[in-house]
Amino acid sequence: MKIRLALAAVAASAALLGGSIGAPVAQAAPANNGAAAKAALDSIQPQPNDAAGVIDGIAAANALLNQLGITPFTPTIGACTDFSFPLALGGAVAGPYTPGIGDLTYDLPLLPEIDANAVKKGEILYGFVPVGAFDDSGNKKGMSVAWFNVNTFQGSLSEPMDGLGETVVKAVAKRLNAAGVPAANAVAETLLLPLTNVLPSNGARGGLVDTGSGTVLSAIYGTVKKGDATCYFFPSLGIATAK
Repeated sequence: MKIRLALAAVAASAALLGGSIGAPVAQAAPANNGAAAKAALDSIQPQPNDAAGVIDGIAAANALLNQLGITPFTPTIGACTDFSFPLALGGAVAGPYTPGIGDLTYDLPLLPEIDANAVKKGEILYGFVPVGAFDDSGNKKGMSVAWFNVNTFQGSLSEPMDGLGETVVKAVAKRLNAAGVPAANAVAETLLLPLTNVLPSNGARGGLVDTGSGTVLSAIYGTVKKGDATCYFFPSLGIATAK
């Protein structure tokens, strides 16, 4: 009961935003399974992107999330133990979708469909980008997502986040491995070069959450290391619609 009351508080705060996030429209590509699927995946040519450095403002964070197909939430601010106050921006995208690629669903006649998307139907990928230089050489834990599905009354206060690039690559590799695609990890890393090339070298976080279909009220919050200091970020609020 306490959890649902807390989630309701998150929902009430997020409801003030009055917006929604839909999955970007992407075209499906032809596919196969096993070795043939790998050949089809290898034929995709990653689009070139300039590697992003340190994000230097909310406008840059907003542009990065939009470039990845992640709809931004409200900006937020962090309080650091070195007495700095960096800004940050969270966001979300519903599946089926893969940041930097589009729709990685493959379907050929007489063969099982392969959904290799990082974000599958009924899931939401959350992204978080702080402004400034942060230390990602060690543990990337600390950020979390609180969410509440207003259609199913399900939710959580502490879905963990990790590095944004790592989260997406691992998710795609998991889908490819389940479909029997050889060298799934290597294929996923190659496919996602557009994503990993554009991400900043530090600070970006991602979390993949099975929310089920419905309207999902969300808050991204937690900590990110900044050298020897720790930054505590207040919630970035938003609403996403999972198919």
